[in-house]
Amino acid sequence: MAWVEKRGPWFRVRYRDADGTVHTSPDKHPSRTAATEAAEEMETDVRRGQFIDPNTARTNLAEWAQTWRHSHPVAPSTRAKYDHYLDAHIVPAFGDVGLDAIRRMAVKQWAQELSARYAPSTVSGIVTLLSIVLTEAVEERMIAHNPIQGLRLGHLAFHHDRAGKSRPVPTAEQVGRICERVRQRGGRNMEIMVITAAWTGMRWGELAGLARGNCRTSDGYIQIDPEVGALHEVGAQLWLGPPKSPAAARRIDLPPFLTELLEEAMSGHDHDQVFVAPQGGWLRRSHFARRIWRPVCDGAPGPSGEDPPILTGTVFHGLRHHHKTVLDELDLPEVIKHERMGHKMKGIQGVYSHVTDAMRKRVVTRLQRRWRG
Repeated sequence: MAWVEKRGPWFRVRYRDADGTVHTSPDKHPSRTAATEAAEEMETDVRRGQFIDPNTARTNLAEWAQTWRHSHPVAPSTRAKYDHYLDAHIVPAFGDVGLDAIRRMAVKQWAQELSARYAPSTVSGIVTLLSIVLTEAVEERMIAHNPIQGLRLGHLAFHHDRAGKSRPVPTAEQVGRICERVRQRGGRNMEIMVITAAWTGMRWGELAGLARGNCRTSDGYIQIDPEVGALHEVGAQLWLGPPKSPAAARRIDLPPFLTELLEEAMSGHDHDQVFVAPQGGWLRRSHFARRIWRPVCDGAPGPSGEDPPILTGTVFHGLRHHHKTVLDELDLPEVIKHERMGHKMKGIQGVYSHVTDAMRKRVVTRLQRRWRG
């Protein structure tokens, strides 16, 4: 039940919640008529089951985001990304704004400003997280609707240095040169890891977390464990955990040359993981990138003088793209390519297509032939 009270020069609306507690609407009305209309609208919303407490709707985004992040369980790596997006971008922009005062056009303008400094994928991730937070507020009946639901960012004029920019993918010849230079800077173990990445398509975390027991060279394959098949790194913390997705927990068949190289790598040390840091222990992606990968690809002073660039700007993940390109060139069935890359095959093909021993043999034979060639 809602009613009107005069308060100094203003009129206000007061109402009881389901527990009988009396609340006061934060709105100040200049006349009794305006306040009465607001009270009647409130009563109508209650009867329709659409009532949103105006005090709750005025909760500022910073306060709600703090509540949301503590009650939204995600993987540690995702948590780190969400915290960064919230603390560095979303809360500084809208933290003092009430949930019911966030406007679609304001978010569009903000996204446009972000696009001048960040890649499209980054801007999309930031805006998507804001939408997730607001959708949760709708589910909690704090606001009636998400003002940026379905907001499309394709119209944004992204900075010309970032628009459509993709990382270069190394060719077979460039992969060979990268491997040779990695050996010079990081040793044989690191060289074999790069070769393995280029010839299996494994992700960084899968390679860094590869345990000896899952490197089944006698049977001719690697097994990515569903529980501890990847090394995760967030901040300064390292731990073994699940790979990226259920489909990433897979079998990767090995051509004979790669079996020999992996056995060589394991014979060079006694650590639990196949690939280890030069000083021993788990690999840190940031250290590898800074000390080995970037100087190798971008060019830097080396042991025998100045090393010219091989492929400036390419990233370690480019080896995964390289391997997928090789699989396409070898004209292999889609189902075996999806399994090898750790992807779930979508649509009806994912239901009726299955990997066979003949397909596995074809992969191994053609990769071995390509290596010799």
